[in-house]
This record gives sequence, C-alpha cells and structure tokens, in this order.
Amino acid sequence: MKAVALTAMISLGFIATSQAASVEFVPQDRSTATKLCIAAATMKPMQLRQAIKHQGLTEQAAVRAIDCNDENIATFAARYNPDRRSVRRLGVYAPQGTVTIQEQAQTHSDTPVVIALTGRYR
Repeated sequence: MKAVALTAMISLGFIATSQAASVEFVPQDRSTATKLCIAAATMKPMQLRQAIKHQGLTEQAAVRAIDCNDENIATFAARYNPDRRSVRRLGVYAPQGTVTIQEQAQTHSDTPVVIALTGRYR
C-alpha cells in the first residue's frame, strides 16, 4: 500500500511539473533512487520530505547517498525543480558551494524536453 502511495505522489508531482515546465522525466529503471530523483525534481517541500521519509531516509542521508544522472540529488533538484523551497531543503545538506538555484527559461512549446533519468546510491 505504501508503494502505491509513493508512486501516486511521484506521478502527481511528475504530471504537474511536466506540464508547467515542459520537462518530462523518463526513468531508466524502477529503483528507489530513481524514484527519489524524480521526486526531487518535481515535488513541493513537504511532498518531497514524505517521499524521502517513506524510503527510510532523512533529507541529509538522501543528499549524501543519491546521485541523479551522475550529479548530487540536491544539484539535480536545483537544476529542474521550479519550487525553490524544495531546492533549499536539500541544498542545506549538500557540500558547500555545489548547489545554486538556476532559473529555467520558460518556453511555451507543446513539445516537452525529455530527460532520461537514472538514480543510484553511491
């Protein structure tokens, strides 16, 4: 039941973000790390915290242990998550100077940017 709830939360965040920012994440596997990478890029702070907690991790442990497309999960969130609060929550635990919030250019295109995503534990 918990797995279904996590999948539903990630799916809702994924759909909302893919529509707003024209970015679509395509998971390359079904690993927990990949699911948390999608959550980091799409969810609001409390949803993200719950998704991390559901996996038995803290935000600090997730930042120290998970890479998304060969970059730290906090850096990945800073690149793609439009909610700065989520980025700040993860950025607190990132190595000093590795996370900067980047502005995404808003393109009004019907074709979303597709990003293949692989998450892994270090």
